[in-house]
Amino acid sequence: MVTEPQSSQARAMRLLKALYDHSKTASDPTLVEHLASGAGLTEPDAQRAWSYLKDKGLIETFSIPHTARINADGIDAIEEAERHPDQPAQSFPAVTYNIVNDTTNIGTAVNSPVQQTAGHSQPDRFGSASTKKTFIEQLTSRTTALTALLVAVAALLGAIPPVRKAATDAYCSLMPCATAASKPSTPAPSASAAPTPPPVSSVSDAPATKHFTFDSFDTVDGSRSKSGTISQINVSVVDNKGKRSDTYVAEWTWSGSGGTQHGSQTVVIDLKSAAGATVESLTFPLDRSHCYYPGNPQRFAGDLKNAASLVAGIQVSVTAVEGRQGRC
Repeated sequence: MVTEPQSSQARAMRLLKALYDHSKTASDPTLVEHLASGAGLTEPDAQRAWSYLKDKGLIETFSIPHTARINADGIDAIEEAERHPDQPAQSFPAVTYNIVNDTTNIGTAVNSPVQQTAGHSQPDRFGSASTKKTFIEQLTSRTTALTALLVAVAALLGAIPPVRKAATDAYCSLMPCATAASKPSTPAPSASAAPTPPPVSSVSDAPATKHFTFDSFDTVDGSRSKSGTISQINVSVVDNKGKRSDTYVAEWTWSGSGGTQHGSQTVVIDLKSAAGATVESLTFPLDRSHCYYPGNPQRFAGDLKNAASLVAGIQVSVTAVEGRQGRC
């Protein structure tokens, strides 16, 4: 009979696998209730599995309860289990993860009947096509983990300008970074020309600002119907060269109808590196307290946790309304 720890880990692995598959097609966070049916879970089971994965540190969580996105540790946990489907996974030691004819079966501990049968009856999974697929998945996982590590190192050492430059150079030696346009060469001054006085302060120490925009898109209500439009999306990040924390300013306008009662809706801004990795996620409440037909400009500012120099683009999304909506 399956014990409670095994049952909890089985639910958690099913939900983590569903979040892993979701991340292949979308970078936005999602409510775990939306994945419950496909993962063979009830909504209460999915919520309990969300709490388990949150405590394990295998997912990113947000201000909206039961919203999640798989992180690098969660990706490694699933891919490690897939590489050894007949053995207990390191993150889920009470269960095994068997793949039979491309169908996921989560069994109990080692030497279970499911495992013994799978060990003798499943077809050859180590053909050339499968081997290539596994190699690509491992390479993708390692690249994601390396990117996350380099982002963390740059953030920790960013307060010291010489070390910050070395960390940025190391990052850009492995991942593509935006480069400044080369300046035209300046002819050398003649011997009779007066020497140019040194600048009062180095230009490299001055704050550097990057501006990003994002196309307008529709927001949806709790029934997935259009409720409004978010537009004029502008995000600026400021590199303060180690003198203080790097900062951001996020602005947008929301136009729509239907105030929210006892519910919430969240704007999620993912700051992206040049390689497409998420450097940092910013979340903000969307003010739907009234019906804003002409538009409701909103603006937020604050400090960044990671280095602004790593940011090369943005991805913006809005979660669906949770709670009961009022009428105009």
